[in-house]
Amino acid sequence: MNLREILEANNSLEEKEKQIDAFYQSELVTKTEVSQLLDVSLMSIDRYMKQGKLTPFINKSRNILFKKSDVLHFQPEVQSMKDLFNK
Repeated sequence: MNLREILEANNSLEEKEKQIDAFYQSELVTKTEVSQLLDVSLMSIDRYMKQGKLTPFINKSRNILFKKSDVLHFQPEVQSMKDLFNK
């Protein structure tokens, strides 16, 4: 379920809050978690951000969070770069 579906559902406000919390817990990942998912260094994550290849969902000073679905969508490109340079 995405945020739009949660907000448009005919649930109580409390239920929507619970669903939004669950969505954020499952969908948002830290920069460290991204580096683990992609099996790259934190410096690589910074480089991808500067290149515009990986955009944070939240970027407030030290609080940088990414959508897990965006990271997983970017994963094949990272793998292809690894394959290219590890030959």
